[in-house]
Formats: sequence, C-alpha cells, structure tokens
Amino acid sequence: MKSIITILSIVFFLLLTQLAAAQKFIQLELPGDPIVNKYFVGSSIVYKLIDYPNEYFNKVIKKIDIENEILVFDNGYIKVVEITHIRRFRPWAKALGYSLNTFGVVWITYGVLGDVFADDDGLGDEGTRFGWDTAIIGGTAILTGWIMRKWLYKKDYKLGKHARLRMLDITMPTSEEIYGRKE
Repeated sequence: MKSIITILSIVFFLLLTQLAAAQKFIQLELPGDPIVNKYFVGSSIVYKLIDYPNEYFNKVIKKIDIENEILVFDNGYIKVVEITHIRRFRPWAKALGYSLNTFGVVWITYGVLGDVFADDDGLGDEGTRFGWDTAIIGGTAILTGWIMRKWLYKKDYKLGKHARLRMLDITMPTSEEIYGRKE
C-alpha cells in the first residue's frame, strides 16, 4: 500500500510540473516596490491606450504572445507598447468605505431614535438627545466612507518612468529543446 501511495505521489507531482511549465504573464513593476502585480491568461486588466487617452478599457486576457509583445482578447488584440496607463483596484478600500457609510447612517439613526424616545427621568438627565456631536460623528463617517469608495478604491499607474509593464515567459523547456531530437 505504501508503494502505491509513493508511485501516485510521484505521478501527481510530475503532472503538476507539466501543468506549471507553461507560464506566460505580464507584470507591472514599480520602482522601490518588491511586490509586482502579475496578469495571467484569464485575468482581467484595466488599461488606457495611446490612441484613446481619455478612456479605460477592461478586458480579459485570452492569450499572451511574447514574441510579438501582443495581448489577445476576445474581440481583438493590442501591442503592449500602446498601453499608457494601468488601473489597479483596492477592494479593501471599497469594503471599508461601505462599512463606514453603514456606521454613519446607523449612528445618526440611533441618535434620532434616542432623541425621539428620550424621557426625562426627573433627576436632571434628559436621556439621549440628538446634538452636534452625534451629527458630526455620523456625518464624518459617511463622508470618509464616500471618499474611500470614490478616490481610494482605484489607483492609476502611468507607464514609463515610474512604472513598467514587462512580458515574461518562464516556460520550462522540454528535453527535446534542451538536448535536441533523438534519432
């Protein structure tokens, strides 16, 4: 039984290396940042072109042609040198923005409900009253959430001096490519 598991493990890892052998991707490199953003076949890329300087395109990569430096999509292709800007998204900023908006609305709602249903207990404590402090806390949370969703959710990178888009092919060569064909 142990030998069967060993053989199956070896076969599995051999198949896994064959699947991992074909890796073509493009990566966005930023100066001073060791983490690169990679785009593989099947991933979505948002970009701006030289010919259309005011419009961003969102496409899914179908094929990466390293030799000709072309990205192929469903309805056409582009050369990588035609891309001027790349847009990246920060999902955490959008989620945090919605959370802050929810907090602000709930804070103001509870403040208004507390003011409506507040009773005087006869000891000088008027209960919960809606005041400037409640409005400022709720309003600041709503405004901060809106700013995060509108301005911090996305980041645009201009390619050139401060960002670079590079195509890479780290495909493992076959034994025929290394040693030539056996005759």
